[in-house]
Amino acid sequence: MINLDKKALIARLAAGDQLAMKEIFGQYFTIVYKKIYVITRQKELSEDLAQEVFLKIWRKRAQLQIHENLEGYLATMAYHEALGFLRRKTPELHAVETESLEGTLRSDGHLEIEGMELQERVDKAIQDLPPRCRGVFVLSRYEGKSYKEIGELMDISVKTVENQMSKALSTLRARLQDLLVVVFIWLIIF
Repeated sequence: MINLDKKALIARLAAGDQLAMKEIFGQYFTIVYKKIYVITRQKELSEDLAQEVFLKIWRKRAQLQIHENLEGYLATMAYHEALGFLRRKTPELHAVETESLEGTLRSDGHLEIEGMELQERVDKAIQDLPPRCRGVFVLSRYEGKSYKEIGELMDISVKTVENQMSKALSTLRARLQDLLVVVFIWLIIF
């Protein structure tokens, strides 16, 4: 059950207390942002979507029914916000923004570049998975969630989680098959 302090905070929010909203935002923005970033891998987009989650909380404050925990509720909203965006997104906008590469080269510049290129291919392959499939994969592999936890978070059955994970792994294996050969050769040579 939700503790009394959180219950009071939610009650204040439902009554339209802007300070309660500010407190919730301050306490949970980073958590919501990180949940979204794990799925989108885009900093600015994740910030925008996280803010949208809090706008939705404010708009629907009178109808909120949070019975378990506020963090879990917000995490679920974050997940659905990220997947909703990905569903609406057009294929042309599917490119992944890359992080700054400063300071990542070794003295010979060779091995780290290859490693970065491999990571970019892997990240791109994950981004190209269908939204639900990507969500299951990311929650399992990057956040370490169990299939049961993923099912509860996504409101799907464990069997659906298993099927989506199988689909993700099969798709990634097919898309990255040539990388397995490259990595193997690279390991032999170096």
